[in-house]
Amino acid sequence: MDDGVSKKHMSGKQQLSINELLHNLTVDAEELEKRVNENLLQISEIDEYLNSIMEQEDKDFKVFSPRNVEHIYREEIQKHKEQKYKLEIENRSLYSRLNKCNAYFNAISEAVNKETNSKNLKVLDIQEKERQRIARDLHDTSLQNLTYLVHKIELASMYIDKDALQAKLELATISKSLKSVIDEIRETIFDLRPMSFDDLGLKEALERLFAKLKEKNHSIDFYTEIAPISCEDNLVLMTIFRVVQEACSNAVSHSNGNRLEVVIKQEDEYCNITIKDNGLGFSKEDMSEKMDRHFGIGVMKERINLLGGEIFFDSVLNEGTEIKIHIPIA
Repeated sequence: MDDGVSKKHMSGKQQLSINELLHNLTVDAEELEKRVNENLLQISEIDEYLNSIMEQEDKDFKVFSPRNVEHIYREEIQKHKEQKYKLEIENRSLYSRLNKCNAYFNAISEAVNKETNSKNLKVLDIQEKERQRIARDLHDTSLQNLTYLVHKIELASMYIDKDALQAKLELATISKSLKSVIDEIRETIFDLRPMSFDDLGLKEALERLFAKLKEKNHSIDFYTEIAPISCEDNLVLMTIFRVVQEACSNAVSHSNGNRLEVVIKQEDEYCNITIKDNGLGFSKEDMSEKMDRHFGIGVMKERINLLGGEIFFDSVLNEGTEIKIHIPIA
């Protein structure tokens, strides 16, 4: 592969994938090596032939004069030497092209490995942040409530002998609180892996998510439009669910608006998501700082980047925020 290698493989017209590019480079390298070896074999055969002539020439010297020997073999020797020289010139060119081919292959492989390592680190970072969030949620809600209930049970046990009625009242309060803790733990489990997603799919899981948000936030008017998404990769679908869940939770918790619009559609090989609120919003000067500082936005960006998608923010102070997300699903 000569100087045309980069044009052949890196041309924007061909738009080759990384795997196709590496495959083509490998095929080219194998073809070049094959031609080099064929030339080396011919050179070796020429050398053997010339050596046989020289051996024959030594014998002929005993019978013929040098003039007769030179006359007999000169043209044959010259022809084979010229052929050998051309093969050697060609091999030098083939070696140069082969080195370029290998250099391209190594450079692309190294870039792919770096990108893979970077993505692996991002995945680990997302997992660690998710663990931190779950630990924080359990500590701030369920764990503290359970600790409080332990004290209530100890108090109720003290009342049993002295004031049975008060003990019953305490136990009734404990029972109610335990039901609340169970609901909190169920919500945490739902956040980890919504059962409706496995049973019914993305659309139904999102509908259940919005139903829960409406149930908890009566002051917010929800408008949702969810189209079916055709994708065989459950990891992609789960990522879409996580991104929508995070964006909507942020809007409900931080925007202070009273309307939230969510539109999810499939267009060609992309899932397009629009999430819009009419809350406080923020100025363009503060947008980058607030986005980077907010934990949920950072994880959302990383999830989308890992899928090769894009996310765009448009916010106007005191008018609201709009998020547009494009995720490839092919």
